[in-house]
Amino acid sequence: GARVTLKIEESKRIKTFQIVGVDEADVSKGKISFVSPLANELIDKKIGDKVVLKRPKKDIVYEIMDIAYA
Repeated sequence: GARVTLKIEESKRIKTFQIVGVDEADVSKGKISFVSPLANELIDKKIGDKVVLKRPKKDIVYEIMDIAYA
């Protein structure tokens, strides 16, 4: 699956996630399922785009820094 590097807009922290199958997902290892809310927000996006992950307390805005396909 794809490996996506994101910058959290508020904190400027960089996070990298690998998009994997449901049975491989492990957030602690940076692996998110292709059916997860964040992965769904990334569909059809490109480097430089911003995506919003809706959260109960506060939405998280990410900027896409890199997309690599394995």
